Amino acid sequence: MSHSIHCLLLAGLVLAPAVAQEPVIKTTTRLVQVSVIAKSHDEPVAGLTQDDFKIMVDGHPQKIAFFSAVSSSDPPTVPVTTAAPNTFTNIASGSQAVNAVTVVLLDLVNTKMTDRIYAQQQMIKYLLSIPSTDHVAVYSFNGRLRVLYDYTSDMADFQQKLAAANGKLVSLTNTEGHGAIDSSVDGAAFAELMGGLGGGAERDFYLRNRVLGTLNVLKFIAAHLAQVPGRKNLVWLSGGFPLTFGLEKMSQFSENFTDEMDATVRALSDASVAVYPVDARGLTTPKQFSASERAPAMTRGGRPAMTKAPTNNYQNDVHMTMQDLADRTGGHAFYNTNDLSGAIHQAVQDSTLTYTLGFYPDDEKHNREFHKLKVEVNKPHINLHYRSGYLDLADLPKDEKTRSVQVYDALWSPLDATELGIRVQLSQPMSSAAVLLGQAAPPASNAMNVAVVMDSKGIQLEPKAGRHSGRVDVLMVQFNKDGSVLGKPAMESIELNMLEPTFRKFLTEGLNVKEMLDVSLGATSLRVIVRDYGSGMIGSVTIPLGHGPSFGA
Repeated sequence: MSHSIHCLLLAGLVLAPAVAQEPVIKTTTRLVQVSVIAKSHDEPVAGLTQDDFKIMVDGHPQKIAFFSAVSSSDPPTVPVTTAAPNTFTNIASGSQAVNAVTVVLLDLVNTKMTDRIYAQQQMIKYLLSIPSTDHVAVYSFNGRLRVLYDYTSDMADFQQKLAAANGKLVSLTNTEGHGAIDSSVDGAAFAELMGGLGGGAERDFYLRNRVLGTLNVLKFIAAHLAQVPGRKNLVWLSGGFPLTFGLEKMSQFSENFTDEMDATVRALSDASVAVYPVDARGLTTPKQFSASERAPAMTRGGRPAMTKAPTNNYQNDVHMTMQDLADRTGGHAFYNTNDLSGAIHQAVQDSTLTYTLGFYPDDEKHNREFHKLKVEVNKPHINLHYRSGYLDLADLPKDEKTRSVQVYDALWSPLDATELGIRVQLSQPMSSAAVLLGQAAPPASNAMNVAVVMDSKGIQLEPKAGRHSGRVDVLMVQFNKDGSVLGKPAMESIELNMLEPTFRKFLTEGLNVKEMLDVSLGATSLRVIVRDYGSGMIGSVTIPLGHGPSFGA
């Protein structure tokens, strides 16, 4: 595959290849947002205002700089747009725009074969019983993340297919598609390794694949849900893996995954995604933990202290992992229960009404310390639920390794990333002779124009020498029907140096880039990925490539 920059549709914008020196990026205090559920007698409490809330970090009051109340029954505050022909976007509009989404993830990688059937039956039981108007998505992870049903589709149609599938939920997807790191290892085999039947190197190999693959899936989902208003719930139906999210060193394994786990939790929190881990094994004995308990204690380094130290007991470590992740994202952990469908139902109910409080920390040090959150409301008999705290992490480093990892993840995720909103329009070029004569002519069969419009809210520019400077990366990759990459993808780095009039236009119209793309033989889909250098935000759109004058399938 080859493509070249054709033109840029914003006057006064300097377009140049990436240069050795890095642009100056302004560092600002990041907005920390906390999703809060307020209930009285197990019913959501409506009508609360910003003045009713008080938020504290490590006991110090914070000024609330952002406040919103979002109900899943309210129409979304997203402008309805009419798409031009052959236009594709990652920004939901019209009937696809919703508030408060719940994703149910069936994790087969980390669940024993003997527990998978029961977990699937419980999931199907729930999915067949919910109203078709509920905003629920269903994914499965079996080494690759598969989208069985997304929240923008027709739930009634999905339920009919589900009823006809005779309890075989995973059979509803008929394509491999793109996916996370291939980490398919049967849970029973992994449990044997944990019992000491595998060597250290072999054990660590399987662990690394499973952990990184699972964390990638959670980040894919967070990036996909970033633009959905309100609280998003991720019901993670899994046998779990015995790693503790709040500790520096994990039990039994030589590798430290703290950085990867912290990055995953931050991605989930930034996208307002609360995780509801559900133990797919159902009722287990003995019960070691209470799902109603929070983990307020702290380690000396400031991280959440576990209710119990890591042990050689697989079940205990799994439950600690579940509780850690739920506490740090504001969800609930469910284990020692056979009512898995009831656990999913509670997660959906928690998104009925959500209050979001945002503040700018007054003492950021980027020293990875954990800061404990406390939210209070000035009305009686109201129970609040929210995440336990946040890590004081620096922004993503602006180096080539980070850039490559982000783009790689966006490339292979089966879900489009929505952190940076983009709109892509395809058209076929006419021959130059036809253009000169003002006549239509058959287009070149292997070429098309690709116009990409990027939302200004996801692009960070820095005032510099009378201009507004920054950089965006644009990558276009074609796939065949088997999900293999065609050709040799090349990333274009676009330097931005806008004069003031162009910058004001950019704020309202976004950044518009046109490229010419040579379509490879056998290409069935095109993925367009855009990454902003300053903010690290990514947007992607997957486009079906048909045949004939229209590129849309």
